[in-house]
Amino acid sequence: YEFFNSVPRSMFTTFRCSFGDCSTSGGMPIFEHVHNEYGAVASIFYCFFIFAITIGLFNVISAIFVESTMAAAMSLEVAKKKGRLADKRLWNTRISTLIKRLMDVSPEHSIPGRMSDNVDEIFSVDVPGKVIDLVVKDPVAIQALNDLDIDPEDHKYLSDILDPDNGGSVAISEFVDGLRRLRGDPRRSDIVTVDLMIRSMQQQIGDIQRKVTALLEDLPFPSEQDEANC
Repeated sequence: YEFFNSVPRSMFTTFRCSFGDCSTSGGMPIFEHVHNEYGAVASIFYCFFIFAITIGLFNVISAIFVESTMAAAMSLEVAKKKGRLADKRLWNTRISTLIKRLMDVSPEHSIPGRMSDNVDEIFSVDVPGKVIDLVVKDPVAIQALNDLDIDPEDHKYLSDILDPDNGGSVAISEFVDGLRRLRGDPRRSDIVTVDLMIRSMQQQIGDIQRKVTALLEDLPFPSEQDEANC
């Protein structure tokens, strides 16, 4: 046949059939001629060939392309997040917005003049937990927290997360320091830091326990006769 009369022509015909254009100039499928000439075995082989190319090879190529695209998008997102975490201007502006919202909502506190002129007074302020609960529902505060990469799932629990002694109020300094630690994704170093702190506390508690035990052993306890005389 004219479509397979030479090696280059056969390769071109195979290429056409691989992409679905497997017909003569008159519109007759080429493999109808192959079936009539070589029988069902050739047709079955052609079916397996098309299946392997269409379902197998093309899907593998598509998967590689999608994986590369997703990896590139993820790398770009990580780079953007690192840039946001390192942006001091972003941190300063958003934390100022949050502090201002806390002061505006809190009925007991206000900012007399510019914030930069009253930094020491502001950082010594204790804000009730209920004020923080109100602020985190404010659209401006929510946007500021999102810009700082604070997990949206943590917004409604900030009054508890940032209150280490469960006293019901959070100092502005604790609020700022807590948000700084909450930024970004959880890291292995966070867990290791907590583990090391707990170990240090265990050692200190063990030392206190030994000292208390030694003091109790040195105390003179009254004998039974002394108790009877009393």
